[in-house]
Amino acid sequence: MADVIIQIYGIRTVEDARMVIDMGGHHIGVSYGKIKRTPGQLTCEKAKEIFEGVQPEAVKIGLTVAEDIEEITENLKVVLPDVLHLSGDIEGIKPDQVQELKNRFPGLRIMQAIPVLAGVPLEEQKVMQYIKDYEAVSDFFLIDTKAPQAGDIGATGLTHDREIDRAIIESTKVPCIIAGGLDAENVAEAIHITHPYGVDSFSLTNYEDEEKRTGSCKDPAKVKAFIEASQNA
Repeated sequence: MADVIIQIYGIRTVEDARMVIDMGGHHIGVSYGKIKRTPGQLTCEKAKEIFEGVQPEAVKIGLTVAEDIEEITENLKVVLPDVLHLSGDIEGIKPDQVQELKNRFPGLRIMQAIPVLAGVPLEEQKVMQYIKDYEAVSDFFLIDTKAPQAGDIGATGLTHDREIDRAIIESTKVPCIIAGGLDAENVAEAIHITHPYGVDSFSLTNYEDEEKRTGSCKDPAKVKAFIEASQNA
């Protein structure tokens, strides 16, 4: 049985957050901010409601794609997660700025998203340089697929070469969570290849019509299947 942290993203309701933890998940991910930047992003007030309503053992992850640390600071003043997930353009916030955020909010942990391009060899990407640059200021790396034309990282539902994940994981002491098109069908193989600290699912544990939903978007059957497949890998 795999000993991996299970992170479920795209939480929009207290009920979904509690469901994930009841089913065996560990991290709940919420995208929030005062300025609307991504589909499904919540207000700070809604995120606070979820974080206050979830079971105390849940690790609360707050995602931002903002690249201005003053904007991020204002959001953190309203609702402070356990971990801040930086998922905008990685070059938009330099390592010294990440450290400044940590200085402003002592105890805040940082999950830096690492962009991996699908179908591009590792040596033609900047991935390993990013690992080197951000290692000192990151408590976690979230290795995710980046769409070629996108500014932010992840939420694509697209997979990438898991051997790249493995190379990253073997090169760093920072705990790595793998993401990008993971579901109940492929997560076990991804765990076997990479031996990650954790696994993450967003798109493929949502309802098929999640974009039309204003409330709950997590499909209980898909969440359950993903968690069980991860546990049994």
